[in-house]
Amino acid sequence: MRAKFYPLMLGALLAAGIGTAQAKDKDKDATPPEKQISKELTPSLQAAQKALDEKNYQAIIDATAQAEAAKADRTPYENFFIAEMRVQAYLGLNDTPHLIDALEAELATNQLPEADAAKRERTLMQLYYQNKDYPKFMAKSDAVVQKGGATPEILTLRCQASWSLKDWAATDTNCKQAIDADEKAGKPAQEQVYQMLVDSAAQRKDYSNYVDYIAMLLQHYQKPDYWADYLAFLPRKPGFSDRLALDLYRLSARVGAIKGGNEYLEYADLAKQATLPGEAKAALEKGQSQLAGNPTAKQMLAEMTKAAAEDQKGIDKQVAEVSKAPTGLPLEKLGEAYASYGNQAKAIELIQKGIDKGGLKNPNDAKLHLAVAYLNAGQKDQAQKAFQELTSAPEGVGELAKAWLLYLNQPA
Repeated sequence: MRAKFYPLMLGALLAAGIGTAQAKDKDKDATPPEKQISKELTPSLQAAQKALDEKNYQAIIDATAQAEAAKADRTPYENFFIAEMRVQAYLGLNDTPHLIDALEAELATNQLPEADAAKRERTLMQLYYQNKDYPKFMAKSDAVVQKGGATPEILTLRCQASWSLKDWAATDTNCKQAIDADEKAGKPAQEQVYQMLVDSAAQRKDYSNYVDYIAMLLQHYQKPDYWADYLAFLPRKPGFSDRLALDLYRLSARVGAIKGGNEYLEYADLAKQATLPGEAKAALEKGQSQLAGNPTAKQMLAEMTKAAAEDQKGIDKQVAEVSKAPTGLPLEKLGEAYASYGNQAKAIELIQKGIDKGGLKNPNDAKLHLAVAYLNAGQKDQAQKAFQELTSAPEGVGELAKAWLLYLNQPA
């Protein structure tokens, strides 16, 4: 799935998130020597402090430059004081690149208390992301993850950053972590997180996980394009039988995933081959706008309209006849015919009788048709149960049952 991706929204960096970490040097005698400002720097840093009170951010930058020029062999605390003044100035100026430099310089002095240093590290990490310096963001956030302090928001940003870096294996890991964290918080992850997880599988040509990841996306965000991708790749699952092509189209039509006229034509042809003229006619009528001017479709519609009318005239008379058959297959097939004409109650009755009678080559197919009939009849609880019982069925029936459950349990 090659959807357009956009950067995830990063919350605005609030001044309160950084705060002011320096201590005003009002009482020099009470200040330890290592925390004192030398006389060479005092005038410039006092000017910087005054400019901060006045919110004159450019004056702060000028004053701290003068302080650096006044003394080369500064103490760690003096360097910290200068860096902190610049943090506040660049924050006020909304100058992210220079704010990053100032925060890095401040943290390098090792003068901050542990709690304040942790806040600065987190702010710096967010700024790396905001400035699209993803390698530094990942390196900084790695430490947060290792310490167990990563919030769902940070994990979401890690998913985006690794995707932006085209590190597909890391994208897979980081997006899953973000999804798990949001699920533990009782909410779905952002739609883009699932999109990037899907894309990571596509980039690695891991089509088995690709389908599973789209299923994860569909659990929370159901759109026709997602369904189209999901159902197009579902038959690539190991062991998926070709005989389920008609069943696949039925679900595709239900979720709005059929787009082109050729797909509607193929759907109708499969229904025709299954001797279900009513379903073939319905497929052609649904795709009429895409099939306009197609002579093959026009001819087939005329044929299926006539065949469906004749079929409906004698369908009730067939019930007694198929009931005498040695296996349940004719009953099941007649049930499908009733379903194609909208008589779901009769469809449920006959398909169930066919299953009970036995002798079906593919009994799970019949159970799938029964579940769909329940759903079409508005019996959602019964349909849910029937689909659930099929989720482990082989040859692709289980995969289709899971897909129907995704549709059945779609978000409100």
